[in-house]
Amino acid sequence: MSRRVIIKIFLALCVNLCWLGVAATDGRGNTGTSTTVSITAVSGYAGHAFVYAQVSNSTLTYPAPTGSGHQSPFFSEWVPEPIASSSCPWIWAVYVFERTTGVQINAPSSNTPSPNFGTTTTMCASPTRSPVDQPALADAAARLDLDLRVFASPAVATVGSPTVISGILNSRLTQDLNLYLSMAIEDWSVTRWVLDYGDGQSRTVNSLVGTSISTPHTYLSTGRYDARLIALISGHAQAAVYDRYGTVHLVRRPFTVEVGNHTSITARARPSRSYVPPQVAVAVVPSVGSTPATSTAAFRHIDALRGALTTLTIHLVVIREGQLTLDGARDGFGQSRLIGWRLDGGVLDAPGNNGTTVGTIHSAGEPMRLQWNAPDRIVSAHPQDYIVPVTLLVETRFPDGHLASYAIASSFSVTVNFAAQSG
Repeated sequence: MSRRVIIKIFLALCVNLCWLGVAATDGRGNTGTSTTVSITAVSGYAGHAFVYAQVSNSTLTYPAPTGSGHQSPFFSEWVPEPIASSSCPWIWAVYVFERTTGVQINAPSSNTPSPNFGTTTTMCASPTRSPVDQPALADAAARLDLDLRVFASPAVATVGSPTVISGILNSRLTQDLNLYLSMAIEDWSVTRWVLDYGDGQSRTVNSLVGTSISTPHTYLSTGRYDARLIALISGHAQAAVYDRYGTVHLVRRPFTVEVGNHTSITARARPSRSYVPPQVAVAVVPSVGSTPATSTAAFRHIDALRGALTTLTIHLVVIREGQLTLDGARDGFGQSRLIGWRLDGGVLDAPGNNGTTVGTIHSAGEPMRLQWNAPDRIVSAHPQDYIVPVTLLVETRFPDGHLASYAIASSFSVTVNFAAQSG
């Protein structure tokens, strides 16, 4: 047998020891001993299920250590070597020799980069002592625990509106992987989801969708429902047994298991929804002449000069915002803004076309222009202010996105005493 063939055989052994082998046998090694592989799959419908796999072989052998009296034409020496790695603080450096000549068959080439441990075979593994110094293990086991959590969002559904039912599958895997007898659970996956919504409707998803699922559902009547989700899982358990030559023999067995869980959902009737208009009033910022004032301080009562054109900037004063109510209970406030206004009456003493016309709708940014040529009237020895009626056009957006428009009557008062010019 050539050195290249020998190296390939040994490297194949090391690959199998690291669980990269994929071939399967019937479990009978070259020594004639048989291997027993048992799988227990326990389904559960309260959120938990598990798969337990075990391999047993009381007469197994393992790779030959240094010394005579072994059938293997090669022997190995295992040396622990520390390395600066958080995931693998030390490795096994495996040196393989031809038994008859003592020549190392896995020496690295002269240009091998650092770190060079003098061998082409290294692995991060346990136990802490050399594997060839350990006793053979007669049993190895693996266990896959599955936990399924099911929930709905929102948990209190509204009749006629979708609620999303979700399931998340978590897993914990423990397995024996060593150089003599190994048991592993691998390539498992959810092959089907079955969802019962609790109202006579159900859904089945057969494609591979990972370990979680979310699906919307609409309940059509009020009540309390129990939504149940079942995950059907399949996979393989694989055992590895080594004969006296260090050759690995794989035994592969399929399994299926189910895990289910449920969640309670309350479906309520759609609440009675109403929108209460805001309470608002008009305020103005006056300036003499045709140019609007730049001040932002607005008033509900102003003093004006007799006989002078007064320009008024219109502002919205929110006394109480609009409210959204559900079944009569307050569920949030809206946000209101002025989108326009209309002058509804009053004194129109402005000359020509300089004044604002009654009944015309203006945008929120347009000013009002008025003039009073007479002072306040005296009634029972008391001056009577001018009242300017205005309709405010208001738009309110409520917390649920509803947009409402309102025309709200308001007014402001004006005191006119002094003339714009005297003498």
